Amino acid sequence: MNQTLLFILGVVSLMIGVGASIAIHEFGHMYPAKKFGVLVTKYMIGFGPTIKSWRRGETEYGFKLIPLGGYISIVGMFPGAPTDEASGDIVSQTGTSVQKSKLRAPKFWRDLVAQAREANAEQSGSVPKNRWFTSLPIYKRLIIMFGGPFMNLVFGTALLFVALGVIGTPAMGTSIAKVYNCVPSDQIKFHCVSTDPVSPAKTAGIRANDKVVSFNGVAASRWSDISGELANRVGVPTTITVLRDGKNLNLTVSPVAVQVPLYSNSGKVLTDANGNPLTELHPFIGVQLKPAMIALSGGQVVGEIGTQLSGTVGLIAALPAEVAQMAGATFGGADRNANGPVSLIGVGQIAGQVASSPELDLTQKLGAGLSLLASLNFALFVFNLIPLLPLDGGHMAAGIFESIKKIVFKIRRKTWRGPVDLTKLVPLTYAMWLVLMGMSLLFIVADIVKPLA
Repeated sequence: MNQTLLFILGVVSLMIGVGASIAIHEFGHMYPAKKFGVLVTKYMIGFGPTIKSWRRGETEYGFKLIPLGGYISIVGMFPGAPTDEASGDIVSQTGTSVQKSKLRAPKFWRDLVAQAREANAEQSGSVPKNRWFTSLPIYKRLIIMFGGPFMNLVFGTALLFVALGVIGTPAMGTSIAKVYNCVPSDQIKFHCVSTDPVSPAKTAGIRANDKVVSFNGVAASRWSDISGELANRVGVPTTITVLRDGKNLNLTVSPVAVQVPLYSNSGKVLTDANGNPLTELHPFIGVQLKPAMIALSGGQVVGEIGTQLSGTVGLIAALPAEVAQMAGATFGGADRNANGPVSLIGVGQIAGQVASSPELDLTQKLGAGLSLLASLNFALFVFNLIPLLPLDGGHMAAGIFESIKKIVFKIRRKTWRGPVDLTKLVPLTYAMWLVLMGMSLLFIVADIVKPLA
């Protein structure tokens, strides 16, 4: 299969994975909502015109033309408080008493709020109020809103356990591909000259295709398991156990220390101000290792999940600065941050490059693809918890605020007036949508004009 076709296959596979992630996110909202008796009228994957839909029970399911998101329609997301058209007052009714509070806002703001209330009334007016979202206890509303991000966390965790705990991660294994004849004096060109000493591995009798079982009694499943022990035993004859022809052999090797050049991410030798190579001391026995896919333990996978989540939190916290930097890189001459955010276009490019890489086998490509999709789900989990509307975290923050407000009302012996009216924040929600759309457009342009790779 040619590289172009593999690239396209990688992009398509990622898009399918993204669609599955969105579907799982929306299911995380819909399932508890239905369990709590709330009416869910729509479950849609994508935006724009509907491509295909079908009805099952009370809910219409379907796919939209633009597969960049999804949504469910839950009845009664707003409490449905009407407005007094003559005065602009907000009116909420509890029992037989009517409460009024002046909405001090510009006309366009009041108009947007009124439109939101009209839409809410049109959707939920004929539905019994006990089936409205806002009629639920606060803790049930929080469960519904947290359900979406939580499912992304669960899905991402499952993907990463398969990718790292089953398939494994590329690492230097313990099987010997080649034994060097000498300790090269030139560690950059890495070839022997007559004055170079014989390598410790050659002297010890280590051969190609041997598999290192242990070093100085330390068991080895990957080379990193014994690299620290190698450094501690420089110049000291030490037992190394290798597996050869089905039998364990105990050999004696004396590691030496050599100055190894440092390389950049692009593979270039790093140099100092005078152009001399930068080096650091490393233990050396004179073997070239076979790369291997090494499965991580459950604890190691959990640690990697924590690392990815904390890194995502840090990236989102720095998002304003990252947006400014990306704008400068896209429309100016600045360099783009290689560790900065990317759009789905950029992620698709990465997936395509992984799928078409001739240096990776099918198992490695699958593991890399699952890891990439897992990181996207962790990003969806963290991003959706930002306490701003229209994100799930914004609705959760409103529920927490309402809970605190109810406690204050109870302490002050005041009459509770019903759920917090989020329609007042609809204009801010629209503004946040514009910000998110603007950021997304910038990231897409950056990934087209100045891609990371």
